[in-house]
Amino acid sequence: MTRLHHTYSRLSRRSLLGGVLGVTAVASYPLRQAHAGEALASTGEKILLTDNDLMDLQNSISGPVILPTSLIYDEVRRLWNPAVDHHPAVIAQWQSLEDIQAALQFARSHNILTAIRCGGHNYHGLGMADGGMTIDLSPFRGVEVDEANKVAYVKGGSILRNLDEATIPLGVATTAGVVSHTGVGGLATGIGQGRLARSLGYTIDNVRGVKILTPDGRHLRADATQNSDLYWGVRGGGSNFGIVTEFEIQLYDFDPTVTSISYTYPISKAADVYKTLFEMGEVVPNAMSLGGGVRTNANGETTCSLGGNYAGPMADAQKILDPYIKKLGDPLRTRMNEVDYLWLQGIADGDLLAKSATYYQSGFFNHVDEKIAEEVADYATQNTFPGSQVQFGHQAGKMAKVAPDATAFPHRDTKFQFTTDVHWADRRDGPANKKFANDTWAAVKPMSSGGFYVNLAFGPSEADIREAYAGNYDRLVEVKNKYDPDNFMRLNVNIKPTTAG
Repeated sequence: MTRLHHTYSRLSRRSLLGGVLGVTAVASYPLRQAHAGEALASTGEKILLTDNDLMDLQNSISGPVILPTSLIYDEVRRLWNPAVDHHPAVIAQWQSLEDIQAALQFARSHNILTAIRCGGHNYHGLGMADGGMTIDLSPFRGVEVDEANKVAYVKGGSILRNLDEATIPLGVATTAGVVSHTGVGGLATGIGQGRLARSLGYTIDNVRGVKILTPDGRHLRADATQNSDLYWGVRGGGSNFGIVTEFEIQLYDFDPTVTSISYTYPISKAADVYKTLFEMGEVVPNAMSLGGGVRTNANGETTCSLGGNYAGPMADAQKILDPYIKKLGDPLRTRMNEVDYLWLQGIADGDLLAKSATYYQSGFFNHVDEKIAEEVADYATQNTFPGSQVQFGHQAGKMAKVAPDATAFPHRDTKFQFTTDVHWADRRDGPANKKFANDTWAAVKPMSSGGFYVNLAFGPSEADIREAYAGNYDRLVEVKNKYDPDNFMRLNVNIKPTTAG
């Protein structure tokens, strides 16, 4: 078979030379003096990491160990969402399987509160252990493509851009989010939404197997025949069971020329836009994915919009849309054009570190109607916060063809996902923005079917998590009991084992 190898590294020579504890042995630089400091144990109490402890860690891995005294500490610890400002006691970046095994062993032996970071896009900042240890996978990137069998082998630290750039030019693709610097690890263990999900399924539906390092240090293959309980749990159960070092992902033949769609209307049309979106969602082909809602732009203009993408020619998309769009009257603005899918995947990227803080509330709807459209519009039109939106995103299609218990994610009857997200640059605006999102969701939630996309969760309660996994929750606890009975992997949407607090 032909396997194309693409390798990416986030570390620059400047980063390696500036302020790391003991620059890598591979680079043949001398070790620098470590400095003892406090860290947070997984059980909550403070522990002391001595100079010798930290030097032992550095000597055991080839990647850098970064402390609060390191010159690049603030650069490395920052996450995409500036609403989160965590300060880990130590960050270990790994470049090989041996590195991650050594870092994990160190964290376990000292019982340090530990987080796993890939792309750093978790909205609640779960990729950075505040006061604890972060194992940073981001330098461990690369994608190999088996063209003959249409399979991608994706290293655990890769981002979506790595996957798309390795596959789309070859005429194959899979569902891979909507922001290209998102980490594959979070996406492919959470659910994995994206522009192609209606036609190809969620990312978790296309994970054929994983290699995963469990908290007790075993490096296991998990698929339909080997460790099948772990394979089931990791597809939707997030990082609860270990660190995925490689994903094996199914690919599909794909024409990279797609149609991008956007219609913008006055705010007075909000209820009609929602109704039209709901009507179209029942009938358009799976190759078309739509979304719509109310948004206030950076200039304070509040409008409503309907848009999405179609994996096919613009003329065909126009024929599908015209009967519904005409009923809405003349839009304020229209954009429909054929674009390269690889370009489209980066259109919403923004900066690697967002300039505005973000807060989300979200949930699933397996039933939508005119009443829901009107009630949501009433709340949505109160949105006056720049950059914020209240929207529904298209689900169903192939995502709905998978049984609720086939993966850890149970909400296969979802027709639309609701999200209300707010953004602010001045921290003084945070409370008012959050209140709007929380109040809107409190009004909308009783109309929803329950559950939420775990990758959008902000501090969910145990009851919320039970609801998110519904009938699959007890089975997830069984998998957790088997592979992580001490709940070492707890900085996530946590499935608590029955054997530990």
